[in-house]
Amino acid sequence: VITDFLGDAQPDVWVADRYGAQNGHGKQRQVCLAHLLRDAQYAIDCGDMVFAPAFKALLKRACNIGKRRDRLKDATLLDYHRRLDRDLTDLLRRNVVHPQGRKLVRAIKKCRNDLFVFMTRRDVPTTNNGSERALRMSVIFRKVTGCFRSVWGAKLYAATVSVIATGKLHGKTALKAIADVINPPTVLNRAA
Repeated sequence: VITDFLGDAQPDVWVADRYGAQNGHGKQRQVCLAHLLRDAQYAIDCGDMVFAPAFKALLKRACNIGKRRDRLKDATLLDYHRRLDRDLTDLLRRNVVHPQGRKLVRAIKKCRNDLFVFMTRRDVPTTNNGSERALRMSVIFRKVTGCFRSVWGAKLYAATVSVIATGKLHGKTALKAIADVINPPTVLNRAA
């Protein structure tokens, strides 16, 4: 689906969870820290007290730094990045015996280089929550209605929601965004 949608386009950074089908679609990948926090909490709830609690604290620290990025100097961010990476190295060396803790350690070792991309790229969010929030209304609509009764209805709904969400990003009301698609504003030809 991703390849069908993106075609040859490749984003600079792909922010995603660790779902395998999403691997390789960006030049770089930032793993969603919110998903990792959930995974760490699951390992804690299952009984891991060696790796998961400290890893969760590390992720929370990283998210807090991410929230302040716009006020931090590049050198400060680089220093934070080094410290986070060093602390992660120390955590990954721990002797983890709980099965869920070991599973989390293996997963983190696989995506280690994708955890802190946001520290060196100010344009990259720490989570993919923005895209998930954009999908939430469609999921609720599907749950309430059960499903679409026709393919054209599903396509019309998807197109409408896409236009409204894009318009919202540009400060437009839903009505204005739809009106602009139906009757686009004229653009003066400056070459004339």
